[in-house]
Amino acid sequence: MPEKLNRFIEETKAAKFGDARLTKRFGNLLNSLMNAPNKSIIGACKSWKETIAAYRFFNHKNITENEILAPHQSATLERIKNERIVLIPQDTTEINFSGRKKIKGMGYLNQEKSQGFYLHPGLAITPERSCLGVIDAQNWVREELGTSQSRNKKLIEEKESYCWVKGYEAANAIAIEAQDSIIVSIADREGDIYELLEKTPSELNKAYWLVRCQHNRKLFKEKEDDIDLQLRERVKRCEPIGEIEFQMSPGTIYNRDKKKRKPRKTRTVRQEVRTCSLTLKVPEKKTKNSKPVTIYVVHCSEINAHNEEEKIEWFLLTSFPVNDAKTALEIVSWYLCRWLIEIFFKILKSGCTIEELQFETLKATKNCIALYLIIAWRILYLTMLGRNCPNISCDLVFEANEWQSVYMIITKKAPPKDPPTLNEIIIMIAKLGGFLARKSDGYPGPQVMWIGIQRMKDFALAWEVFGPSMEYKTYV
Repeated sequence: MPEKLNRFIEETKAAKFGDARLTKRFGNLLNSLMNAPNKSIIGACKSWKETIAAYRFFNHKNITENEILAPHQSATLERIKNERIVLIPQDTTEINFSGRKKIKGMGYLNQEKSQGFYLHPGLAITPERSCLGVIDAQNWVREELGTSQSRNKKLIEEKESYCWVKGYEAANAIAIEAQDSIIVSIADREGDIYELLEKTPSELNKAYWLVRCQHNRKLFKEKEDDIDLQLRERVKRCEPIGEIEFQMSPGTIYNRDKKKRKPRKTRTVRQEVRTCSLTLKVPEKKTKNSKPVTIYVVHCSEINAHNEEEKIEWFLLTSFPVNDAKTALEIVSWYLCRWLIEIFFKILKSGCTIEELQFETLKATKNCIALYLIIAWRILYLTMLGRNCPNISCDLVFEANEWQSVYMIITKKAPPKDPPTLNEIIIMIAKLGGFLARKSDGYPGPQVMWIGIQRMKDFALAWEVFGPSMEYKTYV
């Protein structure tokens, strides 16, 4: 059962900025921006004095994004230690500030006239999709556009793709600290690089990895007369060991050259699953120190697609031992949890509107976004907690003035003596954000949650001033 979260007390108690005033300002900023995540800093702060203090904090010479995230990462580690299995999906998103005046320190994105930088976080979640926190957040600027030829000549440590190896290493550091937990780093196709696949389980590699296959790699041949098959052809020869069914979220269907074709609707996907262990041949361009590695492959192929274009097919590579059908199906369910980091990015960009920030330097921008990473986690945490722990008391998460004011606004009744369940209050907060709560609507998503949370804060403030005597008609 979760401990009571008094706003961000768990995320700030380990803060060490070398100045008590900076530490206090850090906590105040978290609360102010959480109360209004989609407003500007001026709109979120309660006064001009607080606004000036916020800008001074983000521009302070001794404040870095790593220091801002450190206390949250410390709290996240403690939450991880309480879990048996923790998944850490990692992914890259571009933070786009194109079309604005030049910001000092910004680099290119994909075009010469663009400006911005790249963000690559690692998000700790449970297989039940409870979000535990951000364990890592890499970022970099692209100082020149370059060409594929120039990028290929670089050492792997100099390439942007090395972020996937560093993301695994961050997960591995967690695995070393949380020795009683199984830690699995998850990456999409961009993470299919040999330097990551070489991280097989050992005394140094305590974390496992799970990567969606991008390259149809050659296999190591123990004998010269072995059949010369590549990875995908080899695993397709295996017999199916089971089936899995899930809801595919809306998106876009791409053709082979990855140009957009048409929107993809939400639908039920049923896949048959195959699995085997394979030994990969060392790619020709790798160093002499590289050796063939043995990995496990789980192949998922849709069997109810309307046409070949819509067919969902994955080859999942992993260092986690897959010795039976139950584990193979579990691997697929773990990979499905990767979509949570896409929701996290949506909260950051659409909910917290980080691409609307108006700082003059990259340093201040990154400092502010580091703080919004904690806020985005909190929103996602609340959204998923109501689904996974629906029957716990809401006062473990919300203050009395918060849940009581929301209860009265929605039900038009006086709040009960005993706090309602968390799920009841989550639904009420979502209704403040426009959620209709029809049977067909399922659980509320992050967008209605962050709008509802902002309205809840206004009602909670009114409750503090007027108490039970305030009339709901004034605020509806």
